Amino acid sequence: MADLLLNPEDRRTKTDKMLEVGVPRRTFYKWMKDKRYVDYINSQIGQYTDGELSEVWKALINQCKRGNIQAIKLFFEMKELHPDTKSW
Repeated sequence: MADLLLNPEDRRTKTDKMLEVGVPRRTFYKWMKDKRYVDYINSQIGQYTDGELSEVWKALINQCKRGNIQAIKLFFEMKELHPDTKSW
């Protein structure tokens, strides 16, 4: 069930995913209240997002090159290249 929840390509509802793996609704929501299960999900999210970081940076840079002002602002913020507006 955790793998289905973590798959960003799988846009099905939680109910559809529960039906696929045969997890009763009550059990699923009991798991979602279990700190160990939630911690596991969060650790998997961390691993997945770390693995995608280079692609995200490439996409951001491509948007900057196209002149997307919001992307340029975000890029400068992420690289800490923006002036500290608090000192103005």
